[in-house]
Amino acid sequence: MAARRLQSSEWRWVVVFAAAVMAFTSLPYAVGWASQRAGWQFSGFLVAVEDGNAYLARMRQGAEGQWLDTLAFSTEPQTGAFLYPVLHLLGALAGRDPLAEIVVYHVARVLAGILLLGVSYAFVSAFVPEVRWRRLGLVLIALGGGLGWLLTVALKDPLFGALPPDLVLPEAFSYLILFNYVHLALSRALLLLGLLAYLRGRGGWAGLALLAAGLAQPLAIGVAWAVMGAHVALGWLLRGRVAGWDWQADLKTAALAGAISAPLLAYVTLALRLDPVLRQWLAQNVLPSPPPLHYLLAYVALLLPAVVGMRALWPRAPRPAALAAAWIVLAFVLAYLPLPPQRRLLEGVQLPLVALAVVGLGSLAVRWRRPATVAVLALSLPTTLLLWLGALSAARYVAAPVFLPPDEVAAFAWLRAHASSADAGLAAYATGNALPAYTPLRAYIGHGPETVYLADKRPQVAAFYDAATPDTIRRDLLRTAGLTYVLLGPNERALGAFDPATAGYLDLRFTSGDFAVYAVVAP
Repeated sequence: MAARRLQSSEWRWVVVFAAAVMAFTSLPYAVGWASQRAGWQFSGFLVAVEDGNAYLARMRQGAEGQWLDTLAFSTEPQTGAFLYPVLHLLGALAGRDPLAEIVVYHVARVLAGILLLGVSYAFVSAFVPEVRWRRLGLVLIALGGGLGWLLTVALKDPLFGALPPDLVLPEAFSYLILFNYVHLALSRALLLLGLLAYLRGRGGWAGLALLAAGLAQPLAIGVAWAVMGAHVALGWLLRGRVAGWDWQADLKTAALAGAISAPLLAYVTLALRLDPVLRQWLAQNVLPSPPPLHYLLAYVALLLPAVVGMRALWPRAPRPAALAAAWIVLAFVLAYLPLPPQRRLLEGVQLPLVALAVVGLGSLAVRWRRPATVAVLALSLPTTLLLWLGALSAARYVAAPVFLPPDEVAAFAWLRAHASSADAGLAAYATGNALPAYTPLRAYIGHGPETVYLADKRPQVAAFYDAATPDTIRRDLLRTAGLTYVLLGPNERALGAFDPATAGYLDLRFTSGDFAVYAVVAP
């Protein structure tokens, strides 16, 4: 290994820094809570609210004692699979109260974020011997971004019609994970622990870490396998030419780690392939990578010093240097393979880039170190500030979807008291997205990938609320989809003028302002 063991003084600094970063990420959420007024309820999310509601829906399943994950935004019969148990566990801890669920989610997010930053520091330390450069590495990991801020300021429209990766892709930069994604923070921390254990020749520990990572995000196991495989292959190619690098020992370590983590990945793969609902979810969960220029602009501030760092690190620590280089090259190859989750295969690549970059900055001539470091920070930090200010603005602007309107909150409260997990509701897409997060109901539509056959269902919902649609079509939809409740609010009225009160097969059960809940009594 390239670096000495970490001292207790280093860990104290890491803990204080990590706590400060997580407090920084939490301030906009505190503003969101404080902004609630006139019955409007803060959703608990400031970005990616649609996905946030999916996380709360999984927590609600855990609160109901359900450990096999089902798609809460699809009403098709489902057997369920052991996916995302971390979110189910958080729900079991929180119970059925929505406020408690949101609080538990964010407490877990803060703790997972501190863990991720601690492990990230340990990972960088495997490459960087000097404490000050390790600390700079952690600052870049926690708060660094790319040139997304510059593109946002300079261009009227998104480049190539896509937003910069550092603004939207948690796989690309850690700050987005720290701000919003508890399960991804756990997954990345455990992925890094697994790779650190692999570098140290501890295959059993590596396998256990990757197995745990897969419980938060199964894709992490595949990414780790690819990195270890590329590292072993590089060791084989360089056999006999690099002193002290035993590629056969690395192969044995990787094989043991793979054997321990393989059962979970095999189970998930089979579940996604054999279950028709999950198979359709996988088919429509397409996450394409942006054009390569976007990635170049995202990482250019790190790439140049990383090249210098690779040249400096290789003579004294070729084995760790090879892992970092293999991960970086492999990530950008994986990101353009013809697979649905393209961009997610970039998972964690910021870490080896930062590690090599700070090695490169530290190896520069003394007169160049300060200006080069300042330049990297000046290019990397503005995106995070832009994201934070955007979240702060969203927290102060009381409107859907970040906030739930009072009548919808009242309707959801009634459903929590009177409905069960066996029920399913029909509503417009926006209402349906919040429905499983705050009630035990499944939604007919409400989430892009997690509503299977969404392209077919959306027009059916629009037709249901169209006053010109024959009742026979409405009743057929209610019957075939197993729907037990119909919701009517502003989102539904925007689809059409249908009045459920005129339908003999619907019975009004609750009303609050312009929101009503009808039970299906004779589909």
